[in-house]
Amino acid sequence: MRLYPAEASRRDLLQGVACAAAGAAFAAAAGAAFAKGKRSKADVEYQDTPHGIERCEICAPFLPPDQCRTVVGPVSRQGWCKIYEGA
Repeated sequence: MRLYPAEASRRDLLQGVACAAAGAAFAAAAGAAFAKGKRSKADVEYQDTPHGIERCEICAPFLPPDQCRTVVGPVSRQGWCKIYEGA
């Protein structure tokens, strides 16, 4: 005795496979970000305040609204770190 029709079981299986593939792709992308040299905030001595006129929003690797190509996690537009690159 089946609780679900055969079509529902196939659909559930295919959705499960698709979700697993998407999860694997996400994990690979996250791993690639670290492999490309993203560093922790502690490593770069990140601070939420500017350093003189130097600040994240005018730094070359800054990605609006709050990401950085070289630092892991969200960053403040007014933040700063020791690997600041003038635009």
